[in-house]
This record gives sequence, structure tokens and C-alpha cells, in this order.
Amino acid sequence: MPKHRKSHITTMAERLALIAALPCFSTLTLLESEEFVTSMTDVSYLPGKPIVTEGELVDSVYIIVSGQAEVTHQEKIKTKIIHKVKIKKVPIATLEAGEAIGLNDTGFFSTTGQRTATVTAITEVHALRLDLKLLHQFLEKYSHLQKEMHAVAVQMLRMQLIKQSLPFSQLSHERLIWLAEHVEEFFIPAGGVIFNQGDVGDRCYLIRSGQVEIVEITDEVEHHLAILKSPTLFGEATLITNSPRNATARAKEDTHLLALRHEYLSELLETENGVANMFMTLMVDRSRPLQNPHIVVHERTTADDQHVVILKNPDNGKYFKLSEEGWFIWQQLDGKQTMQEVTLALADQFNVFAPDVVAALISKLAKAKFIINVEIVGGEGEKHQARWSRAVWRVRCLLEKRVAIGDSDKWLTRVYKKYCYHLFTPVGKIVLALIALSGFGAFIFSAPHIINVFKTIPNSLFLFILIMPFTMLSVAFHEMGHALATKSFGFEVHYMGVGWYWLGPVAFTDTSDMWLSTRWPRTVVNLAGVYTDSLFAAVCSILIFVIPFGYVQGFLWLLALFTYINALRMLSPLQELDGYYVLMDLVDKPRLRQSAVTWLVRGFPKALRKPSLFKENIPEVSYWLACIVFLILITVMTLLVQGFVLKILGLHSKNILISLAAPLIVVLITSFAVIAEIRNKAEE
Repeated sequence: MPKHRKSHITTMAERLALIAALPCFSTLTLLESEEFVTSMTDVSYLPGKPIVTEGELVDSVYIIVSGQAEVTHQEKIKTKIIHKVKIKKVPIATLEAGEAIGLNDTGFFSTTGQRTATVTAITEVHALRLDLKLLHQFLEKYSHLQKEMHAVAVQMLRMQLIKQSLPFSQLSHERLIWLAEHVEEFFIPAGGVIFNQGDVGDRCYLIRSGQVEIVEITDEVEHHLAILKSPTLFGEATLITNSPRNATARAKEDTHLLALRHEYLSELLETENGVANMFMTLMVDRSRPLQNPHIVVHERTTADDQHVVILKNPDNGKYFKLSEEGWFIWQQLDGKQTMQEVTLALADQFNVFAPDVVAALISKLAKAKFIINVEIVGGEGEKHQARWSRAVWRVRCLLEKRVAIGDSDKWLTRVYKKYCYHLFTPVGKIVLALIALSGFGAFIFSAPHIINVFKTIPNSLFLFILIMPFTMLSVAFHEMGHALATKSFGFEVHYMGVGWYWLGPVAFTDTSDMWLSTRWPRTVVNLAGVYTDSLFAAVCSILIFVIPFGYVQGFLWLLALFTYINALRMLSPLQELDGYYVLMDLVDKPRLRQSAVTWLVRGFPKALRKPSLFKENIPEVSYWLACIVFLILITVMTLLVQGFVLKILGLHSKNILISLAAPLIVVLITSFAVIAEIRNKAEE
């Protein structure tokens, strides 16, 4: 709805008198003045209604015919106590009849194209309004007027047009000014060719006025694809995908274009996430996505009766999990329907109109090669971040490095069939269970002896340093446990590898193929790593009673201690480790932690008042109970390890607060990620 209403009619004499009083138009002849004022329209505003608003783009200028208006400017004030920013309106001036809004003595008040203040009617205001586009045309026609005013009008008009184009609609004002300065203007007469099919493109185009016809030529036959009008952007797909023009564009009538060169578009894509995502959406929107014919589809139903589909791409070993709505979208990707048609089909089926969701899903599928005719270059990676963010990203990549060792499934299958399948027979399982139990007993029983060993042998602290490289062996066995358990169920393991996380060694195993199984086999595979840790530690503990040498006994006990601690850490539901995935499989709830955090912030207070709500959120309640149990276990473990170290060093603390300091620090560090997530969710 317009902010103004047409009511008062200003005569030609009144208009001419108002224009003559403005210095910036004082050089106009009578005929020029009459032409100028004829383009203006009468508008009226009731008291209290805004005429223009600070921060908006300048799209018109006004001359007040009658009434009064207040000019105010916004100032940000930071409160001292709660440190919140408040906006205060500061009065600047009062405008009377004959004064202009948006104009000063020499031209425009604004040199940036943005309103510098808010003007609000005090009494009923009658004014003459002139659209910026009409003013620009007038200034072009009469070149004897100020060149500076004409240049600013051109800049404002460009910004207004660019802002109307969907990919640039969310640009900041500073970037909008930058873009308006870097576009070039072109005039193409009716029938003129803008570019031909097969050309290598170096710029994209924004239609300022006129119409552009897009045609595709196949076997010398023209196929008319679309008629484009202002403010449509076209020709950008070639620049993003580095491919030749896939159609011919020519002017259907006399057309004015704004052209943006490739280097400037690339800079926008690298620095503006919103622009990059919108271009990605446009590319997907104009395509007709087609499924990769090699994709294998697996369907299953979760415990809460949700239908889940998992796509497997055998070409690259990648998987993609789809909800019921995602599965419907996937079925529509037949190479014949556009994204708009898929979106409308989704709306008909589920009564949900979500073009952004459809575009995002298709983009992700295209990146993972589940779609064969949509090419997405780049994405939400490092290059779409600010410079400081890219630097942080690079440092993080150095501290969190992983290297995959080829396709592991072939050699892992051979190892399993030749050597390891015996471990998964009934007899093998019983033997391993006996080793795990007896080894844990040996670890506990040998603890007093190991304390005496550390007190008697020289340079015993050196053993703490010596075990560091051997911890990688424990980590490798952990991942091998996941891999062999996966093979025991007949599934594939394509990627295994090693790396480091900050200063510690890590290994990893891709068990994504287990998504295709039911929850109990998935639970077993997730627990297999921790079970392997317990076996490794058990063997180390048993060897303490076999090898009488003190240094070796101390080394084996410390290695077992590290492995048991690491096994407990991997059971943490607070992080996305083995324990979390086990819990998620047991309750069969995808994205359990996010759901549990949301429930704690929004649902827990309601459940306190109505306890029956706890039964309706069993997965979320189970998650928080598991977190509490884990924190208790980690506290007890820290106290025991702390006591062991103090005994070795011959230190004793009678202050209970000092004794609890280390466990509390460990609990806080362990819980930090979830605490931050709870805080963020509470602030939403």
C-alpha cells in the first residue's frame, strides 16, 4: 500500500511558483518548467504519517505545497547497565510550504542514494512528488542542468534497479553503492543480439528497460524459451559454471541494459553469502533436475513411524537421508520438471509451500552427484566467508586434519574373511567377553602394586611421556573395531584414515553403510569401538602379571588407563561420539541433541507443571538422563585418577574444595558445547 493518498490538486501556477523558488531548478525556461511540473503528482499525508523513512533507498523527491513536517534522525544510545542499544529519534528541523524533501540548493541531500532522515507529517501535508526515474529522464534531456545532480540521479536509479533484482535484494547499502559504480550501461536496438548460444560469457545483464527474448537453437530450429523484462537478471549461469552460453539473447524492442563483469560478480559471490546462495537457488530454479540412474534406494520406518529413505551413490560411496517430504521431492526429479513445478507439487501433496527448502535439497543432492544435470560450483565453503573468517577456517583445517586411505572395503573384506570372522562366532564372542572382564579385574587389582612401582623405579614420570605415541595404536584398534563389526553384518566400509584433532592423534572409519540397516545392528557397530578399547586395555592389564619388569608394568598400566578413559570419553552423549550415536539409535530419534536442547528450553518448564508431558518426550528425557549419568561417571573417574597421581607424587590434600577443582573443571569443559547450545536456543 502506498504511504500517501491523492486528494489535493495543485494548479499549474502554484507548481511553477514552487519550482521557481528552488535554486537547483532556477535556470529552467518556462517551457522546461511546465514540462517538469507536469510529471509531478499530488500526494497528501495525515498527521503522524511518515513521508520518507531514514535508511530507505531514494526513489522520489517531494516539494511541500502546504502543511508542516518534522525531520528526525536516528541515534544509537548504549545503556550503561544492561548494555543494550536503543534507538532515539533526534529532531533536526521543521519543513514548511515551499521546502523540498530529498533536494537541497544544489541537488540531492543524499549522495549515497539512501534517505538520511525521516520526515513525518505534523499537520496534514499536501506535496508534489516526482519519481526518480522521471527526474532522471528530465535531467538527461536538459544537459544544461547541473552535471553533479545528473550523476547522482544516475547512481540512485541504478541502485534502485539493482535492489529490485532478487539476487541483490539483501545487499548492504555499502555493497549496493559499490555495485552501482561497477555496472556498465548498454543500449541494444530492437532485434540486436546480446549474446549467441555457444559464446564464452564474461558478463551478466540486468534489464533496465525494454524486453529480451531468450531462444535456444537446435538443429537450426529456434525454440523460444522466455521473454524477460525489467528488473530481470540473465546470463549469470555461464559465469558461475564456467560454461558456454546455452541460449541466444536478443532485444525484442529497444532495450537498456546494465552489465556486470565476471570479476565483480566473482567478488560478490566470495564475500556475500546471501548473494551466493540466491544465485545457487536461481540456477537450480531454472534447471530441470534429473536423478543419477546409479542411485540405490533403501527405505525403512523409525520407531515413531517416520518414513525414512536413504539414497546410496555407489559411484562415490556417499549417502543421503531423506524425510518423507524429501523422498517426495526426489521422486519428482525426472528431468522434465523445473524447481517451481516441484515446489507446487510439494504444496499440493503436503500443503507446504517451501521453495527455499526445495532449492536447498536439490543443491545438496547436486553437490553429492545424486543429480546428473545440475552443476553447483562452490557453495557455503571457505570462499564465501570474510577474510578473517577464511583465516580462522584455514587454521582450523590445519588443527583438524584427516587423510583417507583409499577405498578400504576390498582389503578389509579380505582381512575379515581370512582372519577375523572367528571373533564374531558364538565361541569367539564368549572368549572376548572373558578377556574383557578378567582384564578389567586385573587392572583394578594391580593398581596398588603399580603405585609402589612408580614410587620405587627412577624417572617413572618418563613413562607418562612414553605412552603418547602408543595411544595412536589404541585409537587405530578402536576404529578397526567399528570396521570389523560393520563387515560382520555384511555392510561396506569405503573410507578409513588417520589424522589429528588439535594436538591429539585420531583415526576414523566411515560406517555410513550401516544407515541401511536396522537400529540394533547400528547400535552394535557404534559400541564396537568402545568394546575394542576395553579388550585392548584388558590385554595390557593381563600382561602386567606376565612381565615382571617394573618399567614395562608401569607402561602397560598407564596405556590401559588411557584406553579406559578414552573409552569412557567416547561414551559421552554430550558430544557427537559413539555414546551419542548409540543413544540416538536406541531411541531411534534423528538429531536427538538438537531436539533435546529445544525441549529443555521450551518444553521442560511446561512438563514441570504437567508431568504427563515427560512421557510424551521420552527420547529427550532419556538424553538428559544419560548426560547426568555420564557426568557422574566422568567426575568419579577424574577423582580416582587424581587420587592415583597424588599418591604417586606423595601429595595429600585435606581441602575438599581443592580436591573437587579438577573434576568440576572436567565437567564444565565436557559440557561446554551443550551449555553454549542451550544458551543460544534460549536467546532465540
